Amino acid sequence: MINIVISGYIGYSNCGDDAILSAICEGIRELNIEANITALSKNPVITMKDNNIKSIYRFDWKEVNRTIKSADIIISGGGSLLQDTTSTRSLLYYLGIIKLAKLYKKKVMLYANGIGPIYKKLNRLMTKYIVNKVDIITLRDELSKKDLESMKVTKPRIHVTADPVFSMNVKDNGYRKLLSDNGIPLDKPLVGILFREWKNIRYEEVIAEVCDELVEKKDVNIVFIPMEYKEDIGISKHISNNMKNKSYVLDKDLDSSSIIGVIGEMHMILSMRLHALLFAALSSVPMVGFVYDPKVSCYLELMDMPSAGDVKELDITSINNIVNDVYNNYDDYVEKLNEIKVKMKKKSQMNNKYLLDLIDE
Repeated sequence: MINIVISGYIGYSNCGDDAILSAICEGIRELNIEANITALSKNPVITMKDNNIKSIYRFDWKEVNRTIKSADIIISGGGSLLQDTTSTRSLLYYLGIIKLAKLYKKKVMLYANGIGPIYKKLNRLMTKYIVNKVDIITLRDELSKKDLESMKVTKPRIHVTADPVFSMNVKDNGYRKLLSDNGIPLDKPLVGILFREWKNIRYEEVIAEVCDELVEKKDVNIVFIPMEYKEDIGISKHISNNMKNKSYVLDKDLDSSSIIGVIGEMHMILSMRLHALLFAALSSVPMVGFVYDPKVSCYLELMDMPSAGDVKELDITSINNIVNDVYNNYDDYVEKLNEIKVKMKKKSQMNNKYLLDLIDE
């Protein structure tokens, strides 16, 4: 029996990170090995219920220490864990878990991580020192590899794969009914809008105008989908209220599986949220991305999907031209996504191949 501990941004009701954990657990089960999986979570009860695994409170250091000491492999799993944009404290937490694991001589894998940005000199030195001690690293994009190389991380084996969510299987569980039950009419094509608050930048009026143009020129229903409900519901309603035409807000706190299903019912999406873009790709839903972080731009390039540019300097005319291009060449965008998601799934599945190699060692 292999004891695997997963560390990540788990238990915070973050849809993208919840999906990453589900994908990692699903991948481990598909390896057909006997494994006990334990996740370090802010909300162990929900994490256990949603993933059918063990979970402990991530800040109960006595229990965390005991769990890591009895583990065989520690996975630092998915997302942008090693960065100091959020805070140095966050970076220190994830580096501390890795450091503790190596003190106990445990095997450590960085699993499909997005690295950086790490700005502070001391933080970069600490990251270099600790990450150079891990056993294997898989990264979700080339940009992350460049960040590690710039910090002189050279000792572990490094492989560029893809985000774990690309290995997930999309399930049809009546999401059109979910939309209908929540007041979303299905008589026209649906365009999903997924935005978030970001550094007091105001883009509500611009996006409202773009949405009005869509309603008037393309005869669609606009659906605001709060991906992280508590964070996104406010701005969703604000943009909707700035529109001249009727729009709809999916005013419901949904889990990651439901968000994936709902996005799969859209004709296209406009999104700031990285994992909303990835969820759209899973169902070959064309997209326009809005960049607030380099990771969004990086994945739009990987998927060969259009970018509306940096949210700090949005141009209505440019966005409308991009959206029109998607509409005018819709089948081409769908075909492109059909091809890309197959390639990305194969790359994503390599995360588990490298994990199995580590287990076999």
